[in-house]
Amino acid sequence: MSARALLLALGIAMACPAMGQSPRVEPSAPAVPAVPAPVLPGGQPLAAPAPQTQDAAPPSVPLAPATPDLVVDLSLARVSITSAFQGASLLLFGMYDPPGEIVVVVQGPPARETVLRKERVAGLWLNVGRQRFDDVPAYYAIAASQPLQRLLARGAGGEILSLEDRLATVKPLGDRNPASLAQYRAGLVEVKRRDGLYPAAIGQVSIQANRLFRADLPFPSSLPEGVYEVRTYLLREGRIVAAIQRPLPVGKVGFNAQIEQWADRHGAWYGLAAIVMALAAGWLGGAIVRRL
Repeated sequence: MSARALLLALGIAMACPAMGQSPRVEPSAPAVPAVPAPVLPGGQPLAAPAPQTQDAAPPSVPLAPATPDLVVDLSLARVSITSAFQGASLLLFGMYDPPGEIVVVVQGPPARETVLRKERVAGLWLNVGRQRFDDVPAYYAIAASQPLQRLLARGAGGEILSLEDRLATVKPLGDRNPASLAQYRAGLVEVKRRDGLYPAAIGQVSIQANRLFRADLPFPSSLPEGVYEVRTYLLREGRIVAAIQRPLPVGKVGFNAQIEQWADRHGAWYGLAAIVMALAAGWLGGAIVRRL
């Protein structure tokens, strides 16, 4: 055998074992079907939402409160006027987010008032003039945790009005010179203060633990009926940062309220009943006097 034949035989012998083994095939990963991207009705593809980070707060949790906390409540939901009504005192209490100052303004329903001017003529007091005012509060009182003038001087005016500023907004009916109009305004204040409806003193708001506050709101026996407004303000550096308004109904209850409702609904029958009762009372009084 020649050398060429020997090399060819040796190459065939070495290749046969490799050819006898089947080649190893790695299994391929299963194909994932492609999901089409969502599109808008106009055919424009919808952008995928940005991934959220773990530090982002849930949408239900606000990052910061919009306004400071201010909670206010009254000891009574309404003021009931009975036949034995001698006035009332309500407790206003609450909690606020410090720091700050508290101002409470109680205002009665607006109405039209007429002020009469009397002079002594020939020994008799006669009405020599009258002036009507519109939008006059039936009751007006203020309570504050600090002197009101100090708070107003720091820029808290505008919504919070002192009694003088509030009366300056009333609307006089008719033409009158400013000097005479000022006299009628002063007369209006004098009459209201005489009835206890315009307290001259500023009430005190007591603050405890730099968070809790309370104030006593006195009401006179001559309190007119209607829905009153109790406004509580939280001030910081002379500015109003929070405010709460509470309605306070004031009205008659019991037998007096029923008689008043009957008189309003049936005025003719009420007048007739009053005449009959007056005649009966006069006849009964005359009979008793004759027997004595």
